[in-house]
Amino acid sequence: MVDVNQRFFSSQHIWLTPLDGGNELRLGISEFLQDQLGDITHVHLPVIGQNYYIGDSLFVIESMKSATEFYSLLTGVVTAVNLPLTDTPQLINQDPFDTGWLCQMNVSDITHLPETLMSLTAYEAMLDG
Repeated sequence: MVDVNQRFFSSQHIWLTPLDGGNELRLGISEFLQDQLGDITHVHLPVIGQNYYIGDSLFVIESMKSATEFYSLLTGVVTAVNLPLTDTPQLINQDPFDTGWLCQMNVSDITHLPETLMSLTAYEAMLDG
């Protein structure tokens, strides 16, 4: 069983957190990445109800420095998006783990997350180099 209080990270600086009650995940970008991007000016969120496959373009974050496209790490259906980001994308800069989350997905299986993604400790070790 996956701990719903645990956050997992990808090498692309995306975090995923299992939510209570099944195979629902909330995801966003890490503190490190939002700092690297600088002031976020616009977010293109995924479509609620759409099925995304591993490698599909999931969302785009635009900042003063660049526009960055992010790809789905899992196959699943987007069940929610953080609509306040459309008017206030800076929420990601202010708090990427709480008010700055991007979307939620329902995936078929989350039991493999500990094997395929990094724990916070492993992610911090990757950042330290």
